[in-house]
Amino acid sequence: MITELVLTDYKVQQTGADGGHHYISTEIEHKGEIRKLVVLFANKSDESELKDNKQIRIKGQLVDEGNNVDLMMTDTTLEK
Repeated sequence: MITELVLTDYKVQQTGADGGHHYISTEIEHKGEIRKLVVLFANKSDESELKDNKQIRIKGQLVDEGNNVDLMMTDTTLEK
């Protein structure tokens, strides 16, 4: 499901794979419950614009595989 979110309270994380990628870790309310969300970006250029807790609007594919697994947002883009 394509979802658009506005985030203000999140943490920018990074991996060492493929020259390093940045992603977001946060919590959101989803179906009445607070759930952890990991946001993966489609373009590395969007990753370079991330700053902790700066308000951003994102759009991507929300994946919910059940309450015992963190939510994932894939193919995400920064909406400007």
